[in-house]
Amino acid sequence: MLSAGDVPLPEEFTGPVDYAGTWLTLALIGLALVAAYYVAAWALTRPRADEPAAPPVTTARGRHLSRIDSIEDDVRSGRIEPRLAHQQLSGLVRGYVEEVSDLPARTMTLADLRARAPRQLADAIAVMYPPEFAPDDPDGASREAARAAFERAVDDARTVVASWG
Repeated sequence: MLSAGDVPLPEEFTGPVDYAGTWLTLALIGLALVAAYYVAAWALTRPRADEPAAPPVTTARGRHLSRIDSIEDDVRSGRIEPRLAHQQLSGLVRGYVEEVSDLPARTMTLADLRARAPRQLADAIAVMYPPEFAPDDPDGASREAARAAFERAVDDARTVVASWG
């Protein structure tokens, strides 16, 4: 029994209690697990060096410019109608923009493009819209107007692809 000088301490009082070493060990293991979690999360989510990089803009640009040339040749040779060519150009320009930027151009309407995209892109798509959705018209004058509109659309498509990114 402990005593404080001459006065004895009651039985229910004891000296200071020390923590068991098990609790310190568990606390250190817990801290090590938390640190390991953060290291693993960082290591598993960072980009890998062996992952293929996004295609360079110049490669995508060259591919799309050559496709524009191909569409233009198809219209000039009469293999496709200007209406179909406008549709192809619109899809091509939208696809290029989506490939080299984070703008979801393929799913955006003209109003969305005017609100969120650079003016150059919105203007190019606006040139392609009327002929793209126009009904087929066998009239020669309308066909010549469609070809003239197509020439402007080709120039605008080239400008967008050449200057974007």
